[in-house]
Amino acid sequence: MLRVNMILILFLTMTLSPLQADEEISPALLDQTVLDAQQAIEAQDYETAFKMYQKAAQWGHKGSQYVLGELYLRGKGVAKDPVLGAAWLEVAAEAPDRNFRKARTSALKQLSDPQKTKAEQLAQKLAAAYGMEAAGVDCRKEAMLGTNIKTVNCTHQRITAEGNLVVPDYEAGLYPAS
Repeated sequence: MLRVNMILILFLTMTLSPLQADEEISPALLDQTVLDAQQAIEAQDYETAFKMYQKAAQWGHKGSQYVLGELYLRGKGVAKDPVLGAAWLEVAAEAPDRNFRKARTSALKQLSDPQKTKAEQLAQKLAAAYGMEAAGVDCRKEAMLGTNIKTVNCTHQRITAEGNLVVPDYEAGLYPAS
């Protein structure tokens, strides 16, 4: 009986805790990945852009999570998937960015009730793996002095002594299909 209980506890621990490891990347690699993705968009190479934004999104980059959601919504570089698009926009909207939240709200309005439920479930999985807490990201809205301009600044909080970012492992990551 004790052995069965131990196996059950081990199974529950494995299914309830993330199976994903962390990896270290340089801030320059994150910046270059996002820059490469932006350049691919400008060149209308949406498949490359999708892959680059996917990688940066899984490293916790909020802007990349937003663009990834938009790529899914429009079917650019990936099969059109409004449910997964809305889910990624939900994760991006953790940041206090007005545009991210407007896009999320707009995407959710386009879904049926069962699709909304599925998008919310996917968003929870994605946030658990790549959201602010999982990726060690902190976002703050800041007002520029002497103006009415507000910006959102997101920074990684988990940094090694060498200055590398500790992020969710892209290669071993959880990436739910809708």
